[in-house]
Amino acid sequence: MELKYAKGLKQWSRKWEDATNKSPECGSLEQVMKSMTAEANETADVHLDVRQKLSGAVLDTIKHWKNSNYQKTFVKWKQTVAANEGFEKVQRPWAKRFVKVEKAKKAYHLAARTLEQLKGQLDIYERDPMTTTDSLKKLKDKLSRSETENDKSKDKYKDRLNELDMANQQYINEMTVEFEKCQSMEKLRMEFCVKTVEDYLKYIDVSKDPRLTNSFQNIQHGLNEVSIEEDLKKYADSKGTGMQMLWPAFTEYDQSDSYPPLGNLQMKDTDSGNHFNVYDDPPPAHAAKKNPFNGFDDVDSEWGDNNSYPASQPPTNQVKVMAMFDYHGAEADELTFKEGDLLVQLDEEDENGWCRGLLHGVEGLYPAATCSASSRSRAVTCCASSRSSAVACSVSSRSRVVMASSYFGSSETLFYFEYY
Repeated sequence: MELKYAKGLKQWSRKWEDATNKSPECGSLEQVMKSMTAEANETADVHLDVRQKLSGAVLDTIKHWKNSNYQKTFVKWKQTVAANEGFEKVQRPWAKRFVKVEKAKKAYHLAARTLEQLKGQLDIYERDPMTTTDSLKKLKDKLSRSETENDKSKDKYKDRLNELDMANQQYINEMTVEFEKCQSMEKLRMEFCVKTVEDYLKYIDVSKDPRLTNSFQNIQHGLNEVSIEEDLKKYADSKGTGMQMLWPAFTEYDQSDSYPPLGNLQMKDTDSGNHFNVYDDPPPAHAAKKNPFNGFDDVDSEWGDNNSYPASQPPTNQVKVMAMFDYHGAEADELTFKEGDLLVQLDEEDENGWCRGLLHGVEGLYPAATCSASSRSRAVTCCASSRSSAVACSVSSRSRVVMASSYFGSSETLFYFEYY
């Protein structure tokens, strides 16, 4: 649970830190937003430490104590078997006496019931005028024998009870010894539980962690320093009416603006058949398109969807990478792929080792360590304009960024080439 919570905080912090960096927010309020993402990172680190302590110190202590105090037999715990055997050993002699008492009790009750029945029968015979003297005499003899048997069984029953009473104290003493053994073990278990809960509480109590305290104080300090008017003025000075204007100005031709060719590498337009040289270094600043609004020439990329591009110019920062082994996304915003799948890397690896990529039209996150650069070199996308002498060509982040220069007449041409 701690690990899942920390991972969720990390993802939330990464998402909103990226959103803040790409948003038009600036000034003091931007600092407040960044302090919130920093707090989420700190909280995640704190809970990762909690998880480490719980899975390390606490769990290891529990395993060690369990292995030291409990040993498993085939089906039961050794300590449980020993306790049961100890109680059975003490109970065995007393139980034998108890069985004898129950047997004597049963015999006495049977003799007493027989005697009562014979007495009732004799009373009936004496009141019946049809009863013969011989029958009456036989019944009285039977009654006499029953009385004798009743007295014997009664005495035997009392003797068995006396024997059991004499063994009771010894039974109590021996059972007390066995019971105290169990109580001693139970006391150790309960003391260990109390200590474990105390350690657990100490580790999960993050309220006094200085990292969280500092993070909360930074957020509060940032809120106290927020100045809406100053933020609005700063935004106006950097991207609004107060920004410095870079109006086009006349530039004299400079013969030193030349670019050495990169070997014999050339680029060919398949429609016109023209060949173009590729250069190591980018063209000078005056060759790039000037904009009076300080270089903000792509409004859509500044304010629009980062994953949408003009139809005539595909994204130039994409890198093809290959999955080195299977990976199943644990969260909804993570990609799932198999070994050998080709992904398009959209962003550079962040500080936590994650990249944003594209697979089968689905965009999401994936661990950078699961993929490597494709064995074939990256596709290079180039776009040439009839009105500009600079044609930008982009390779992967691990290859050189090259610039191609040519003139296509009056039409705009889109072409691609690959390195092998």
